Amino acid sequence: MRPGAFDYVVLVVILLAAIFDWRWYWPRYVRSIRANMPGARMRMYRNVVVAEWVVTLYVLGLWVAKARPWSALWLGPVSPLRSGIGFFVAAIIIALLLLQARKVKKVLARPEAVVRLRKQVAADLLAPATSGERRAFWFVSITAGICEEIVFRGFLMWLIAAWTGLALAVIISSILFGCAHAYLGAAHVPKTAIVGLVLALVVVACGSLWPAIVIHAALDLNGGELGFRIKRAPSASSEATPSPTS
Repeated sequence: MRPGAFDYVVLVVILLAAIFDWRWYWPRYVRSIRANMPGARMRMYRNVVVAEWVVTLYVLGLWVAKARPWSALWLGPVSPLRSGIGFFVAAIIIALLLLQARKVKKVLARPEAVVRLRKQVAADLLAPATSGERRAFWFVSITAGICEEIVFRGFLMWLIAAWTGLALAVIISSILFGCAHAYLGAAHVPKTAIVGLVLALVVVACGSLWPAIVIHAALDLNGGELGFRIKRAPSASSEATPSPTS
């Protein structure tokens, strides 16, 4: 089962989208956020959800149209043992994320510590800042978990493996995953590539995308929740500022 011309369209779209986000869309979005333009973050969330689902549905449409086996996308049935191992790893990661969130919640109870944490998330312009943005970010996180795993760990690993074999496909797809996040800054490329590599190893080990989808969505949800809580937590300076009615 060799890739065809319509398959390489996805690869071209991914590469062009990475350049587009890095050179134009993200800088424009940053300017909008810093200028306090109403709805800028919500528009960004909407565009991400729409774009990722368009690419993902295209990939799934190719599979249906060409009657390809779903196992090639790591979406086919697997043994209960391998599936169980994958979801056990996912459960461990989720437990660690919950412990992290609990620790941050305790720290946020000390207003003097909020200022320090806000400095750490000051550059995180993706994190929601309002309740409405928080709810919208849940959809962004779930979309990223489903769509990015299908596209990068499913489709791209299949596409690249057709020419290089699975081992190199795992590495190359992880590098491409990191490059797709270059808009966040050069430091994010290797970090995200490592996350992609871990997710790819989970997929190969358990033979399924589903545990990786759960892990990916949980990571994004946790990051958004922590950013939101830190942004909304009262700091020592805000508590010290008298209210207009006092």
